[in-house]
Amino acid sequence: MLETYGVLIGGLILVMLGADSFLKGASGLAQGRGVGGFSAGLALVAVGASVPELAIATVALARGHDALAVGTVIGSCIANLGLIIGVSALVKPLSTGFRLLGFALPVLIGSAVALLLMGQDGTLGQVDGSLLLLAAAVFGWSVKRSAVQESESVRKELAYAANTQTELLRNAVRIVAGFAVLGYGAWLAVGAAIDMAAHFRMNELWVGLSVLAIGAALPELATAVVAAHRGHGNVVVGSAVASSVVNLLLVVGLLALGRPFALSTSLLHVEIPALIAFALAFFPMIRGDAVVSRREGLVLVLAFAGWVAWLLYPRF
Repeated sequence: MLETYGVLIGGLILVMLGADSFLKGASGLAQGRGVGGFSAGLALVAVGASVPELAIATVALARGHDALAVGTVIGSCIANLGLIIGVSALVKPLSTGFRLLGFALPVLIGSAVALLLMGQDGTLGQVDGSLLLLAAAVFGWSVKRSAVQESESVRKELAYAANTQTELLRNAVRIVAGFAVLGYGAWLAVGAAIDMAAHFRMNELWVGLSVLAIGAALPELATAVVAAHRGHGNVVVGSAVASSVVNLLLVVGLLALGRPFALSTSLLHVEIPALIAFALAFFPMIRGDAVVSRREGLVLVLAFAGWVAWLLYPRF
C-alpha cells in the first residue's frame, strides 16, 4: 500500500502543478490579448479552483467509477466551506465585501437543492446536465454583470491574484504542458484511489468525499492561507463559494451531459444535505459586519473535522 499512497500523493501534486500552469497560461494569454487584470482575476476566482475537481471527476467517470467522481465534487464543495474558509479565517479574519457573495451563496444552496430534486430517480441524465449547464451560463452572466459594481479594494485584490506574465509563447507552453500534467496526475490519483478503496473495502463514494476531495483542496488551502495573511479575504471567500457553485453547475453538468450516472441514496440523504447545512451555517457569517472572524473560522473547522470523522470512522 505504500506504493499506492506514493502514487496518490504524486498524482495530486501533478494535478496541482498542472492546474496552476494551465490557469496561469490562460490568464496570461487573456491579459496579453487585452483582458484586464480584474476580469482575469474574476474568472480565476469563479472557475480556477474547480479545475482539479473537473479533471479528477472526468477521469473517474471515464473509468466507470461514478461514485468516486461525484464524491470528489461534493466533498470538495464541503472542504471549500469548512476547511479552506475556516483555516484561512483562523490565520486572519476574512473581509467579505465581495458583492459576488450576495448571490453566489444563495445560488450554491439552490444548486444543491436542485441536485436533490433531479436525483430523486437515482440518476442524473443528459437533460439534467443541460439544465445545470444552462444555470452555469446564467450564473456566469450574473457574475460578469455584477462585476462593474465591485469596490476598488475588491478590484485590486482580484487583479493582484491574476498577476502573471503575458508573453504569448510562454503562456501557450504553460497551457499545453499544464493540461498534459493535469490529465496525467488525475489519472494517477484516481487509479490509486480505486486501489485504496479495494484494499480497505471502502465504498468509492467515501474515498471521493474524503481522500480525493481533501487532497484536491490542500493546494487551494495553501494558496488561501497566503492570501488571507496578505489581507485578501475577498479572494479567499469568493473563490471558495464561487468554485463550489461551479462544481455543482458546470462540473456536474458536464459530467451528466457526457454520460448519465447514478446518485446513491447516501448522497441524496446525507452528503448533499450536509453541503446545504454548511452553506446555511456560513450564510449569517457574511452578513452583518461582513467579516468571517477567527471564532467563526474555528466553528467551520470543527464542523468539518466532525464531518470527516463521521465519514471515515465507521468505514474502516
